[in-house]
Amino acid sequence: MTLAFWEPVRDILQATSRDIGNRAKAGIAKAILAIVAAGLLLSAGLVALAQAVGYPIAALVFAAVFALLALVAHLIGRVLARRQAQRIAHAKSRAEADLALATSVARSTLPLLPLVAFVAAFALGRRT
Repeated sequence: MTLAFWEPVRDILQATSRDIGNRAKAGIAKAILAIVAAGLLLSAGLVALAQAVGYPIAALVFAAVFALLALVAHLIGRVLARRQAQRIAHAKSRAEADLALATSVARSTLPLLPLVAFVAAFALGRRT
């Protein structure tokens, strides 16, 4: 026997999990179709270029284009990783500064610790 409160929660969780499953299936199907379409497009481009300039040159052109794309993707990834590392370092330094501030305030006002803790928590909560 379940409580009446848990039935709506269970229904919500089941509907959400079904929705997530359906979205995942649709995403996988779209990814597979996109890969097949890209493969067909690339092979058609290679055949067309091979007819115009010959197969060895066409293969070299395609290799150079994909090497350039890989280099661009690598450089973009490095920039994004550097930005993420800076965000993490900034958040870490903010947390350390907040902890140092709270610790120094707590030590200097030991008799008024409950009041100071409340004010510090309120100030830190309002800051973000």
